[in-house]
Amino acid sequence: MEFFPIKRSLLWTGATRFFRNIVAIFAILLIVLTYATPKALASDHQDTTFLANKLTAADLTDLFVFESPADPNNAVLVMDFDPLIASGIARPFDPNVLYQFKIDNTGDNIEDVVLQFKVNGTGSQTVTLYGPGSPTKVGTESALLTVNSTGQLGQTLTTSNGIKFFVGTRKDPFFFDLEQFFKIIPDRNYLVQPNPSPPFTVLSFRPQGEAQDTLAPFNVHSIIVELPRMLLGNSKIGAWITTSVKTPRLRNGNFAQIERLAVPALNELFMDFKAHNNSNLQTPTQDASNQSQFIKAFINAIGRPQGIADAVISVAIPDVIQADLSKPSGSYFGTQLSSNFGGRRPKDDVIDITASVVFGSAVTNITTGQILGLTSDNVGPNNDNFLPGFPYLGDPL
Repeated sequence: MEFFPIKRSLLWTGATRFFRNIVAIFAILLIVLTYATPKALASDHQDTTFLANKLTAADLTDLFVFESPADPNNAVLVMDFDPLIASGIARPFDPNVLYQFKIDNTGDNIEDVVLQFKVNGTGSQTVTLYGPGSPTKVGTESALLTVNSTGQLGQTLTTSNGIKFFVGTRKDPFFFDLEQFFKIIPDRNYLVQPNPSPPFTVLSFRPQGEAQDTLAPFNVHSIIVELPRMLLGNSKIGAWITTSVKTPRLRNGNFAQIERLAVPALNELFMDFKAHNNSNLQTPTQDASNQSQFIKAFINAIGRPQGIADAVISVAIPDVIQADLSKPSGSYFGTQLSSNFGGRRPKDDVIDITASVVFGSAVTNITTGQILGLTSDNVGPNNDNFLPGFPYLGDPL
């Protein structure tokens, strides 16, 4: 029995990552399993089979871009990755992965400025910052820039050109009632593949007081950078993050992109699981032709008007986080933000913002086919997970 016109084939084949920064029910089991076998130290978001099983350190979960609360002349960039680190577990960083912030400041969705980070060694690990600077290679192939600074993991480091950075383990800042979401759209839970229960037999999130933050028990690896805005550009920028590794295919020793992330929920909500890897290997310049089709199909499948898809495409394509460094305020996913130039702040409730557009009437004022019980998961940020000053994300559990 279908409760409203949903194409079951679309919903069942879309795999498990509603948001790249959330995880499957395996997260709950991980607390126990981490003490049973070293293999359980690995965690995944099931973005692709390769990232889930072979290289979890390259699994990106969140990008934040916001104005420094300490100095309005500075911007803060935060990259979270390698999630589901249980309390008390010291998971090493992977020295084979290159982590990059990519910044477009000319409006063509091609990176003009990059900041690169690479961890060194396997014992007492250090981290090296390369750049920021203009990339010698753009797109999915990357070459290392000039070394800027090297220092110990888990410490606040500074550079001669006014950059402050921290690379280490932090409390996962993302918040979401994932358990209830898996009751709403079971096919997003990889544990029930390939035969999930019918979707939307539950048509609402749990109410306030009953909703639970599934990610509350976990830490994450983070790269946190505070730097003068002028190093990124003077006005509008688009930001995204990538992970890359060396491959025999590139005989010049450069790095090949294996994952890309910017706007939460773009690939994860709308795109079929089998298409995730293809999207990860592309650049923002290809998003209009690639990702728009999945947005249109999903909106049609849940019985909402084309205007909803048009609105989502207008604010989420290409897959970059937009900010205007010349303005005191901006928007995220079409929603006005105060005291920030746009971008995304750690406490911004991107679940509710996105859900209120897709399932409600936010931004569009379109009420046809709305599902009010799905416009909020009723979980907000926990102030204990954040710091008022650098590095801004809370101490690990």
